[in-house]
Amino acid sequence: MVEHFTGHLALKYTARWNQYTEKEQKNAIQEVVALFKKYEGKVGLRGVYVTQAFQAHTDLLFWMYADRFEDMQNLQLELRRLTFGRAVDTPHAFTGMTKPFEFSEHPTSFQMGIPPRDYLCFYPFIRKPEYYLLPKWEREAVIRDHGQVGHEFVPGILTNGVHAFGLGDFEWLLSFETNDLGLLVDCVRKLRDCKARLYTQYEWPFIVGRRFELEEALLQY
Repeated sequence: MVEHFTGHLALKYTARWNQYTEKEQKNAIQEVVALFKKYEGKVGLRGVYVTQAFQAHTDLLFWMYADRFEDMQNLQLELRRLTFGRAVDTPHAFTGMTKPFEFSEHPTSFQMGIPPRDYLCFYPFIRKPEYYLLPKWEREAVIRDHGQVGHEFVPGILTNGVHAFGLGDFEWLLSFETNDLGLLVDCVRKLRDCKARLYTQYEWPFIVGRRFELEEALLQY
């Protein structure tokens, strides 16, 4: 399995953005487009998601991936130095890695080349310590049950789970992709009935957004 770094960067516009003239805003957006163009081949952009009507703490969520972490970090550092970057805050930022799971080597959907969907539901989570102390056969049974429920919603929902141990406050980062928000609600609701739920310690924040191409997403504001 090829390993990639993933980055989920949540941004919130500040009052400074609205102080720019319309021309300054358009120029700022073109700087961002040019920056991502500069990193083509080094940093992939799965999508930019507008979160208006879902969350108040986030306006935009960038989902990136790269072979080398430093490329992804350098892009984000340059982004913050742009005119656009000086007019946004970062309420959340998450880095993960695509590694084989304990009981499956199934690659993430974006690694398989499956096109992105209209909506993203992203959330990080931590399992309870008791989960990791279960016998291996019992952990496998818990995950198998959880996976079977989730499989009922494939291909309507794509899953992308990555490891985040030691890269931040969380252990796992999960991204659901779908064209049907109703299906997302049904899936997440049904997963609550699984035994794996007993071993979830923390899952926050849920960041949900609608996918746009980069320039179009920035033009929404």
